[in-house]
Amino acid sequence: MLTHIVLIRLRDEATPEQVDALVDGLRALPAQIPAVASYTVSRDLGLVEGNHGVAIVARFASPEDLTTYLEHPAHVAVVRDLIPPVSDERARIQIPALS
Repeated sequence: MLTHIVLIRLRDEATPEQVDALVDGLRALPAQIPAVASYTVSRDLGLVEGNHGVAIVARFASPEDLTTYLEHPAHVAVVRDLIPPVSDERARIQIPALS
């Protein structure tokens, strides 16, 4: 089991509607990609200045399942169509599964 974490820094000019579309698009992915074991998408609570705006924490049974997710057309479409209008910076990491 492994955990894939993504942080998306939002541009100041990103509209609430664009961010909603991104979050909705991300939240729709697990239903389309069976390789996802668990998936959480959330906006930052705004408690600390300078944080990234959206976080994804996804769990996969294997590195192959992560690859399946990353290469799935639905995921590719979100990355291509919904992230660029709101962000030009993402941080990603894969770590052992969080308990």
